[in-house]
Amino acid sequence: MLDLKCTSSKDIFPLAYAIHVLVNKAPVTMRSKDKPGVRIEKGKLVDDNYEGYVLKQVLEFGEILKVTPIQGPYSGVPVVVVPVKDDEKITGAIGIVDLTAGIFEEIQSIARRKEFARFLPDEAFPK
Repeated sequence: MLDLKCTSSKDIFPLAYAIHVLVNKAPVTMRSKDKPGVRIEKGKLVDDNYEGYVLKQVLEFGEILKVTPIQGPYSGVPVVVVPVKDDEKITGAIGIVDLTAGIFEEIQSIARRKEFARFLPDEAFPK
């Protein structure tokens, strides 16, 4: 298991950078439960003491958050943040900017418009 509980930003950076590359260099943030972490943008480390308001919320509640922060460097930008767990123990959190900006949820909403009901199977359009 991946126990990040007391891991420093220096030690978190390689994993966070790998994720950054995997998501086509979308901004990535990552931190351990007990220590600040990193913020990576455009292939560069821009903050190695990153606290992150949404990261802290995920660490506290242990739930995936898909939100638009109202403060911090990603204010007004949709993000997805997930907890890192060792069994049921939360040891860290990782976040990315949601490049889809919630488009899939919007597509589902549009697909449920009444005028589309005749084109969709019954289970796709709850009545």
